[in-house]
Amino acid sequence: MEMRIKFQRQSEIMLKECLKVKKNESVLIITDKNKREIADSIYKTALKITKEVKLVEIPIPKISGIEPPSKVAKEMLNYDVILAPTTQSITHTHATKDAVKAGARVATLPGINEKIMNESMFADYDKVEAFTLKVLKKVKNAKKITVETKRGTKLSLITAERKWFADTGKIEFSGNLPAGEVFVSPLEGTTEGKIVVDSFKHDKEIYAKEGTEIIIEKGNVKEVSDKKSKIARLFKTVEHATNVAELGIGTNYKAKIIGNILQDEKVLGTCHIAFGSNFSFGGKIKAGMHIDLIIKNPTITIDGKIIMKSGKLI
Repeated sequence: MEMRIKFQRQSEIMLKECLKVKKNESVLIITDKNKREIADSIYKTALKITKEVKLVEIPIPKISGIEPPSKVAKEMLNYDVILAPTTQSITHTHATKDAVKAGARVATLPGINEKIMNESMFADYDKVEAFTLKVLKKVKNAKKITVETKRGTKLSLITAERKWFADTGKIEFSGNLPAGEVFVSPLEGTTEGKIVVDSFKHDKEIYAKEGTEIIIEKGNVKEVSDKKSKIARLFKTVEHATNVAELGIGTNYKAKIIGNILQDEKVLGTCHIAFGSNFSFGGKIKAGMHIDLIIKNPTITIDGKIIMKSGKLI
């Protein structure tokens, strides 16, 4: 009797439904010691589809957005499909961008854990895709956006001439798994206002406590109310970290906020703002990090028209 693989169904969703791996394609899995169990499940499941599967382990960098080792980056250029269940994200790196340019389909799973594997990874991706494309239609021609919350967040962002992306779970080039968001890089130097943090943590890493205020002027963070917070320190030590890199809107009906950015940023009724790199999705900034914070129940106005009121899409 064949031994059942722990996350077999979830791995099949990734490989067959999201990435549509064919039997003649090669698959590379990039992981680290913290995510090895999930990586092993994907590896064993991939071997049931194709014989050309390789698993490589990389060191864990301090923050998301740091390039993987050059040897691994080079190897990424030789595979049809790449999955990266890692502790920190390699989504916004040259290595991922170059692999896509070379023809790979890349799924990054930064911070993936058992809870996520058993929750939002089980979403019906036909349903997620349909809803995400519906939201994309509402936002894709946006020039000016405002985001407000009852808690005190009040931001204005300019996105004219910037392309919006849909992370639907059906990966043709690159995307997160689990998926479910539309996102854009606001024009550098244009975001203004204040964010009052609802959730800014990733597992054990607390970047800023709830209620922390982040003041933004001319597209960059000018002040953080909690000077001792981890994000305040990163803003001081990482070049270009203060850049407002992304506005995203969550579209995965299965996702719930659990204090893990990979899942939290996909939650329906939220939006997120990221700081640091945006070069991989239409921006001009390459920083040594890309980190998202979550805004709950926002009211989002696009060119004077409300498209989301207190977290409910109109």
